[in-house]
Amino acid sequence: MTTAISSSIPPQQLINFVNPVVRAVLQSPLHGAIDNALLLLHIIGRKTGHRYDIPVGYVVIDGHLVVLTQHTGRINVRGGTHIEVTYRGNRQMMHGDLDEDPASVATTLHRVIERIGWKAAQRQLGLKIHVGRTPSIPGL
Repeated sequence: MTTAISSSIPPQQLINFVNPVVRAVLQSPLHGAIDNALLLLHIIGRKTGHRYDIPVGYVVIDGHLVVLTQHTGRINVRGGTHIEVTYRGNRQMMHGDLDEDPASVATTLHRVIERIGWKAAQRQLGLKIHVGRTPSIPGL
């Protein structure tokens, strides 16, 4: 049995090449060109103190910014914490929490795909959707 969704992340070399440009644009007066698709998370590593400035795709659902990322820096928001976010050109403090519950993540992913469409989800979220539609959630 194949899964309805799999990861489709670009090669790390491409990400390493593009991310500095994306970070610069998100923090510049040109941010409006990509504000509807990306924001910048500013996360400090809890153990290392290393600073991560992570460009991520987002979707607004029920007035909340929902970010889906596989970046390893995401573990630093586990348990909830205040993080700085550059959103629509403004750097501000927000509360972030890492959702690791498989059922909850599946529901959120379903809602995000429904909101933006399955084709856009493939481009924006680094997914490959094998069923040609928004995948259903087993048991619902």
